[in-house]
Amino acid sequence: MALIFKTMVLILLTGAQSTAVEQTDTLVQHVVQPGENLHTITRSYLGTDILWQDNWELNPQIKNPHQLKVGQELTIIKERIIPAEKAKVLNVVNRVEKKPSEGDWLSAVSGDELVQQEGVRTYEKSSALLEFNDESKLKILEFSQIFLKSRSTGLTGTDSATIEVVKGDAELSWEPIVNNQTEIFIVMGGTVSKPEVKTGQVAELRTGLTTAGNSVISVYQGNSAVSAAGGEVNVKQGMGVAVKPGQAPPAPQPLLKAPKISVGVKNIYTYTNPVLNWSKVDGAAQYLVEICADETCQQVLKQQAVDNNQWQINDFNQAGQFHFRVGAVSEDEIVGYRTAAQSLEFTGASDDVAPPLLAIDISGKRNQQEGQLVVGPKAQITLYAYDELAGLSTLAYRWDSGEWQTYQGQAINLPAADASLQVQATDHLGMSAMATYEFLTQ
Repeated sequence: MALIFKTMVLILLTGAQSTAVEQTDTLVQHVVQPGENLHTITRSYLGTDILWQDNWELNPQIKNPHQLKVGQELTIIKERIIPAEKAKVLNVVNRVEKKPSEGDWLSAVSGDELVQQEGVRTYEKSSALLEFNDESKLKILEFSQIFLKSRSTGLTGTDSATIEVVKGDAELSWEPIVNNQTEIFIVMGGTVSKPEVKTGQVAELRTGLTTAGNSVISVYQGNSAVSAAGGEVNVKQGMGVAVKPGQAPPAPQPLLKAPKISVGVKNIYTYTNPVLNWSKVDGAAQYLVEICADETCQQVLKQQAVDNNQWQINDFNQAGQFHFRVGAVSEDEIVGYRTAAQSLEFTGASDDVAPPLLAIDISGKRNQQEGQLVVGPKAQITLYAYDELAGLSTLAYRWDSGEWQTYQGQAINLPAADASLQVQATDHLGMSAMATYEFLTQ
C-alpha cells in the first residue's frame, strides 16, 4: 500500500449565528384550521418546523404557540432565501493564490472575497484563513486546494454549505447552532459525506482523497451519512469507511486505536531533525505523523506517512515551540484515532547532519612508523567521542576484527597491544564515525 499524504486541508466550521447575512422571506397569510399549531403550520409550508419561533415573532398577538384559535389569521414564512455563499480571506501566510470564476490564478491577500465556484490554493509552508457568511472558518494548509460550491436555503429552511476537496484531506469540527439549522456536505470525487449531530454536540471527522482515488472517512465524534454510486451507509462514531471510485460504500470498520507516546518526556532539541518514537498498533499498515503549531493541532505545519513506529523529522528547519501527534492508518488508508498532542521544542533552526567526533590519546612515548603507532608496552590508550547536537549514543571498539565492545560513555581506557584497533561512535540520530589505528608495542 502506498499511502501518500502530500496535501492537507484543515476545515474548522464553528457555528455562531450571524446577523450580517441578509435573508429574504416570502410571507403569506394563513387561516388557522382545527388541530393546527405553529409547529404544524410552519412544517406545512417549509417541510420542517425549524422556523416556528420566527413565525411566532411575526405574530406577537399569539400568547401560546401550541394553542391557536380556529379561524385566526397569521403571517407565516412561505420561503426563506439566503444570499449566495461568500468567503472573506482573513489572513494569508507566504504564497497563497485565489481562482476567480473566470480567469487564471492570482495572488491572494487579506480582505479578498470569494464566491461560489471560486477557489484557493496554498504552496509549501503557506496557509490561509477564510470566514464564511455564518462566521464559520476554514483553515487551508500547505499544498492544498479547495473550491466553494453551492450554498442555498430552500423551502426546508435549512442552510446548506458544500465544500469540494479537490486534493488532499479535510478535518471538520462542526457544532450546529440552535435556531440556525445548518447542513454541511463534503464532496470527494463521487462520494459525499454529510455529518450528522444533535444541537449542542460536536461532530469531528476526517475526509480525504488518496493517491489511488479512494474516498476515506473517519468519524471521531457524531456520525456521518456517506453516499456514493447510489448506495449509502451510516458511519457511526469510532468507525471509518473507504470508498472506491464508482462503487457504493462498503460496510464501515472500527477505527484503529491511537499509538502510545511516552508522556512527560521533555522533547527539547537544539536541532530540527530528531527521531520520534511511538508504540506499534495491531492492524496498522502505516502511521501518520503531524507537527502542529498549537496543542489542539488545528494548525498542521507538516505531516508524514511512515511505515514504521518511528520517524526522523526532515525538512522542517524552524525554531520554536510546537506539538506533534500520531495516528495509525489501516490497510484501507483510514486514519484511526490520534494520540494527544505532545510538546516539541527546537532551540535551533537547522538539522544535525554531522556525525560524532573521534579522538585518541596515548600515554608515554610514541612515534609513527610505516603507518603504525609505535608505543611502549605499558602505554595506555584513551578513546574519546563527542557529538554536540544529537548527543553520543554509543562508543564501541574491537581488536583485529574481533567482537565489538560497546559502551555508552564518551571515553574508553585500554592497554596498548600489537594489533589493529577499530573505533566506532554513533549519535542518537544513527549517524556514525569510524577510525582504525595500527599499534606496535616495543
